[in-house]
Amino acid sequence: MRIDFNLLWVEDHQDNVQAYRKKIENLMRREGFRLQVVFVNSVAEATKILSEDIYGDHIDMILMDYDLGAGPKGDEGLRQVKNIFPFKEVVFYSSQADNLADMVANKKIQGVYIAPRDELFPDTVVGVFEELVKKVVDIDHSRGIVMGATSDIDHLVNGCLVSTYDDCSGDTQGQVLQAAFKRLIQIKERFDKNFEEIQGIKHVSDLFGKHAVYTSVDRLNLLRKALKFQGNLSEENDPEIQRYVNEIIPLRNDLAHVRVKTEGFSRKLFDRKGKEFTSDAMKNLRLELLEFQNFFETLFDKVKQKAS
Repeated sequence: MRIDFNLLWVEDHQDNVQAYRKKIENLMRREGFRLQVVFVNSVAEATKILSEDIYGDHIDMILMDYDLGAGPKGDEGLRQVKNIFPFKEVVFYSSQADNLADMVANKKIQGVYIAPRDELFPDTVVGVFEELVKKVVDIDHSRGIVMGATSDIDHLVNGCLVSTYDDCSGDTQGQVLQAAFKRLIQIKERFDKNFEEIQGIKHVSDLFGKHAVYTSVDRLNLLRKALKFQGNLSEENDPEIQRYVNEIIPLRNDLAHVRVKTEGFSRKLFDRKGKEFTSDAMKNLRLELLEFQNFFETLFDKVKQKAS
């Protein structure tokens, strides 16, 4: 599960479709997904990406223009694409030809959406996108998206922490390690206390919630301290890191321990306190995760650049 939506766009006049790309990007972002576009100029480039890249099947949708200049036309591109990935969703469009459906029928190609390249084009693309993600954005699958996105952010935090530490002076590195050791002592004390409590449990449910480990929250707080020791904990990034710790991590943890209630074909998720995770709440969470991913990616680039 991922929060990105990957689009392969086959168009030889890419400047002419940038406004459409922006509109599609905005419409998808409202649903809590980040549009990632790879443009290619020809059928040959498209089939090379699809056939040679082991991650070609991570492309979610293909947009194929009809008129691609001197090379093969888009209808031939459809045939080649479908030979590689028969079930890949494709939108076939043109600002000139008005017989696209006949072209597709003549080549006996199935699973292709037809669209004119005008103001309705972005709506057609987003309509296909919505059909594709209906199963993904249902409440149960949204759980996987959130867990995957927060895992990606964990890796960014680790990268920020390493780059910040490597850029510190010897004395400051010592401060960072002392902060980690201090926290580890607290963890040991908490573990010892939990161990004593566990020895006296009367029911297996008493074991729940004994997470005596150095958590992602611990690493985030250590990153804040490392940036502070280094003098780079700005008024801009500190509140965002704290907000992620206080608002997103608890939701992520709740999603890791949800209770699923099935009624017929309906599936509902409830947190440990019995509060339901609604579709709207999951959509808002995806939108927040997009913002936090951008924030941590930017922070990672800054600290990595400074350390290099």
